[in-house]
Amino acid sequence: MRTGLLGVIGYPVGHSVSPAMMNAALGEAGIHGVLYIAVEVKPRDLKSFVSSARYMNFIGFNVTIPHKVSVMRFLDRLDKSAKAVESVNVVKLVGERAVGYNTDVAGVAASVPEPDEGRAVVLGVGGAARAAAVALWGKGYDDLVFAGRRASSMNEFDRFARRKNIRIQLVRFGSRELSEAVKEAELLVNATPVGMFPKTNQSPIPSNIIHRDLTVFDMVYNPVQTKLLKTAKARGAKTIGGLRMLVKQGSEALKIWLGIEANEKTMEKAALKALGRRR
Repeated sequence: MRTGLLGVIGYPVGHSVSPAMMNAALGEAGIHGVLYIAVEVKPRDLKSFVSSARYMNFIGFNVTIPHKVSVMRFLDRLDKSAKAVESVNVVKLVGERAVGYNTDVAGVAASVPEPDEGRAVVLGVGGAARAAAVALWGKGYDDLVFAGRRASSMNEFDRFARRKNIRIQLVRFGSRELSEAVKEAELLVNATPVGMFPKTNQSPIPSNIIHRDLTVFDMVYNPVQTKLLKTAKARGAKTIGGLRMLVKQGSEALKIWLGIEANEKTMEKAALKALGRRR
């Protein structure tokens, strides 16, 4: 098996527990010639990193905020999984070519429950929200509301949804329409970085619109219990943390890069241990 580097790129990326999680999976699989690292890449340096990664002996790398959409223009090819979402969170280097994939959809689908009435609200209109749109629509959620802040980003997301034949409604953060949508929803998904370490005292929505018939899924995994999840639990809602999604998308990435079936329990245990050290 090839030796070299794997990693995660983002800005910032110091909060990531992916190195601990992925290296634990590699070790258990008996792969000792591959190391997974975190690399902070500023937006202005993204093109340079992608073009030079092969010369640094990278086999591939994960892509996180804020590069999941912008990285696509620097890749040589998109796998069907990335084309479906128009967002990339996994890059595999094959010879001189950089190929983009998306495993976030699998992560979302594995995390959320089956729909009842099919009403869901997603906070965010970025790359993670694109994965949520495809995953939720495919799972049977057919009444989807997405919340954004900037008109340009919301318009771009609307065009994406139209291209994918996904019916959505767009509302603004802080609006009465968002409050009403959450009150009528069965599922709320946070696809923004709000509440992520180190700004753990933040929540993307006010607490008074969360109700006991709601399931709240926060893609943020650091901390494990975000302010949003703590608030939702206190108000009687069901909660799902982002760690399940992290583990699932990571195990799918290892399958793409190395063809291995990673032990997801080992990955989750290593991620929790790393998170525990940071508290």
